[in-house]
Amino acid sequence: MARVVLTASADSDTAYILADLAAKAGASVAARYAGDFDAVYRRLEQFPGSGSPRRAYGSLLCIGVVSPYTIYHEYSEAEDVVTIMRIVHGHRRFTRRMLNRPTTRP
Repeated sequence: MARVVLTASADSDTAYILADLAAKAGASVAARYAGDFDAVYRRLEQFPGSGSPRRAYGSLLCIGVVSPYTIYHEYSEAEDVVTIMRIVHGHRRFTRRMLNRPTTRP
């Protein structure tokens, strides 16, 4: 089973998204999205190579979707670690610069 870690950017993205959802749609909606994000992380533990590839941003980068949010992640087979790089709204234009490769947190 792979280990899933979030970068500081992904952790910050999550906190912002959940706080915004709680303020605009209520705590129950934010809790549902938190659960949906966790479900993606659990799936990646079991199937770390899953997701749609985004080769334009790196050979290992893939995405998962919790609509309308896109979860950008990479899998290192050698380390058996899935790194959640960023979580962004699907309408946001994603750029290579957004993958600043910060340090990770377990």
